[in-house]
Amino acid sequence: MKTLDYLVFPSQEKTISVETDDVYGGAHHYSAKTSLGFYDGKTIYTPDEVIIPFVKKEDDGSVIAGLQSEQLAYILLYRATKLNNRFPSAQNAKMIEGLNMFLDACRERLQERIERGVMGELKK
Repeated sequence: MKTLDYLVFPSQEKTISVETDDVYGGAHHYSAKTSLGFYDGKTIYTPDEVIIPFVKKEDDGSVIAGLQSEQLAYILLYRATKLNNRFPSAQNAKMIEGLNMFLDACRERLQERIERGVMGELKK
């Protein structure tokens, strides 16, 4: 696993890793440290990790089961909406707008691939 340079503000601890491969360089299998939240001025992480696999179609046509990007985005959208219902803020609204923009782009990409007849195939 390769540790990614992404930092969850305000922490300076790198908590996300990806399994690298020769084809994509790493795009299908992630791990992230779990958190206990923000206490005494810093984010507390545990040594425990959550594994996040994404669906992967191999060059030979076989498929490794996993999440679709949209599923993860819908989870984040649902969470942001529920949190915004309790603690409304301009930042929460911005997160919700950004997730909806991401999901719209996913739909557009899939529709375009369906129309071109390459959906489900490893073609540009």
